[in-house]
Amino acid sequence: MGFFNALKRVLTHEARTEADEDARRRIRDLWGLEDEDSTADGAAGHDALDYDRSQWQKRLQRIVDELPASQPRWADLMNDAQALHLEPAWIHDRQLEALSLLVRKAVANRVFTAEEHHRLDQARKLMGIPEAEAEALLHDIIAEAESIFGQPIKDEG
Repeated sequence: MGFFNALKRVLTHEARTEADEDARRRIRDLWGLEDEDSTADGAAGHDALDYDRSQWQKRLQRIVDELPASQPRWADLMNDAQALHLEPAWIHDRQLEALSLLVRKAVANRVFTAEEHHRLDQARKLMGIPEAEAEALLHDIIAEAESIFGQPIKDEG
């Protein structure tokens, strides 16, 4: 209760009077605050967009993790991306992240199976990632894994 007691000492007990617009502007400028009226709608919209992006990204990862069985859900995911007005560059970055995670999961046990090869190639094709870009990603992750494990990844594909 020390904080509230300090507030009582600092603040007056008079009825609250609304500050004039000039005083509000000076306080906002001094403290680097934004106008409450202008940020209320924008902040809510921004939070909604962040939530939609987060949910879309989770769906992307789930669909990629469940390939090949989840392939029929791909078109719906991409339609949702359009409906949410997600930027193509942002989508591409999230797809690369999902593909990277899929590669990391595939090599985590030090063995790269034929099934994992197929799943990665299917994911790459669905995402529209050029083969050269996917190969560079694959080589980087495998090199990283081999340096961590201290031995090569066994390729059974």
